[in-house]
Amino acid sequence: MRHTLSWTIIAMLQTVRFPRPLALVAAILAIGVAGCASLGRQAFQNPVVELHDVVVKGVGLQGGSLDVILEVVNPNDYRIDASRVTYTLFADSIQVATGEVTKLVTLDNKKTTEVTLPVTFTFRELQKAAQILLARGSVDYMVKGDFTLKTPFGSVTRPYTGKGRYDSLGR
Repeated sequence: MRHTLSWTIIAMLQTVRFPRPLALVAAILAIGVAGCASLGRQAFQNPVVELHDVVVKGVGLQGGSLDVILEVVNPNDYRIDASRVTYTLFADSIQVATGEVTKLVTLDNKKTTEVTLPVTFTFRELQKAAQILLARGSVDYMVKGDFTLKTPFGSVTRPYTGKGRYDSLGR
């Protein structure tokens, strides 16, 4: 598709009367821009997201709050800004909470960044998971969602998933 665009631009430039050297320079620039954009998209590597921890912040009569802490590795040679992070938290395959963070998160090139997702929940949402936690002393959890990343080549949305186990006795 990019090659078609380049050839269309070349055809348009040929219909306008430019001095031949100027038309040649414009055609080379059009091909170069299309080629660089294509190479840039191929060079982009998805950040690697792992669930690092789930920290219970507080529990009350109606529900509670916790922080889901993700470790995000940016394997690229350039910084990426995440403008939006969505998440869904599951406790033993039961959906507990869902939401999004729209605070800008910067992922430095070739580094690991901790991203904290603040989660609030009601006891109704957590009741079955709490029963499992009380019976077993631990509960498996999973967080999944999407990162919307601003890159030098435009915005892209990439999914992530992380899993772990919350052990009430081992913390």
